Amino acid sequence: MGIFWSFLSAFLWGTTFVCARFLLGNDYIDPMTLSFIRFSLGGLLLLGYGLLYYRKEVLAVLPALRSIYIFRLALAALLGIVGMSVLLFYGQKTTTAINSSFIMQLNPLLILILGIFVGESITWRKSAGMAISLVGIIMLLNMLGNDGFNLSLTNLSGNLMILGSAVCWAVYSVISKGIVERWGGYAATTWIMLLGAVELGLIYTFLPIKHILPQNVSVWSYILYLAVFPTAVAFFAWYEGMRLLKLSLLNIMQYLSPVFTVLLAWLWLGERLTWLQAGGIGLIAMGIALTFASGNDGQQARANPSKP
Repeated sequence: MGIFWSFLSAFLWGTTFVCARFLLGNDYIDPMTLSFIRFSLGGLLLLGYGLLYYRKEVLAVLPALRSIYIFRLALAALLGIVGMSVLLFYGQKTTTAINSSFIMQLNPLLILILGIFVGESITWRKSAGMAISLVGIIMLLNMLGNDGFNLSLTNLSGNLMILGSAVCWAVYSVISKGIVERWGGYAATTWIMLLGAVELGLIYTFLPIKHILPQNVSVWSYILYLAVFPTAVAFFAWYEGMRLLKLSLLNIMQYLSPVFTVLLAWLWLGERLTWLQAGGIGLIAMGIALTFASGNDGQQARANPSKP
């Protein structure tokens, strides 16, 4: 069953980018509204299931909501829900689902880079892996083309927003480590998601942002799918897989997620990779494999999956 749950979470997260690109690329909804609906409904579903099957763990967080820990939880929500989601969805208005998926897959590498600034050691193997991945990123982001470097903001803006989203998720993964250790992954994710929904609601209400509300049942069906399956169900499946599988196998299974995105984006959206972008993806994969060859650098993934 562990393989099933891990496979399911990877597949559902792979559909996130395709579904969001379809909605946002066609202006069926705006990024802020989509983020608010997604995490409000997803957080409530996780809370409801948690009260039935993880009641003790979920309720254990309540005292923290009335203490100084609320600020730590709110900061985690601001980065891991608001910052990650808003930048991801604004970026997906102008960049492909395929690019979005592979850029977000850089999360473990970004966490490693952040670790350097808090005093963690880095080996030559890690340095080489990061350098190879950096070249791959430059190729994937269309910064390097057949005619040399392309620094046009028009071509880069969406990709750079996705990269900013990945950075937000990486910082969130680092600062939420203590939160997860204190209350457990399921309870921490549930409450952080709900706090993030509250923060998104405040931004939605008070900032003068143009909102595009869904206009028909078909659009609503895609939005509800995004809120229920790649959000609530995928995170539940991740923690079930984490409970049943070894870390090494769980992490390997999650690298199927961008593969699913590529296939679905090709079938549904007609997206294609250029040869340079495909080469960039290969270099990113090579760099990540080299960086984490020791097998001990991905422990954070047990608590915080590197998916949106």
